[in-house]
Amino acid sequence: MNTHSTILLLFLSLAFIIAVVFITVYRSSKRKEETGGMINVNKKRLTFLLVLASLAIILLSVTLPDSPYYLYANETPSKVVFVGAQQFNFNMAYQAIDPKKPITEAIELPANKMVEFRVTSFDVNHDFAIYNDKAELIAQTQAMPGYVNMLRWKFYKPGTYNILCLEFCGVAHAVMRASFTVN
Repeated sequence: MNTHSTILLLFLSLAFIIAVVFITVYRSSKRKEETGGMINVNKKRLTFLLVLASLAIILLSVTLPDSPYYLYANETPSKVVFVGAQQFNFNMAYQAIDPKKPITEAIELPANKMVEFRVTSFDVNHDFAIYNDKAELIAQTQAMPGYVNMLRWKFYKPGTYNILCLEFCGVAHAVMRASFTVN
């Protein structure tokens, strides 16, 4: 079973469990005609809260280790690429980019080695989204003025990868593109 099927099965199981808990709490807290009120209200609320907290902890413990923030966290990057986004292009280089004199280099990255992109913006918010040759989104991070986001990724397949901006940044947003090659 692949990862996507496992996550879907986990999600559906949790959704079913939550639905059963909601129905059980609702049915058990209906007014009883003979008592004039609900029975064990606080105990039922506490049980419901504990079940929800347990489910949240289980879900986080399963999904957080696969988060891209922890992926490649212990590896040293083979290359560091500095990216400076500005309306309406991406400046990429192997050294830090001066916003007053932005440069762009042809970027070639090694396959099967972890690479770190240090992404910032020189004007407004942008998005740095990497697509493969099938136009599938591989990885992305925000490009924000005054802040550097680090995106670590390992490219297993050689080829040309395209970069698009996913954050609407102005009238020429659709032409904000760049690319690099992986050998």
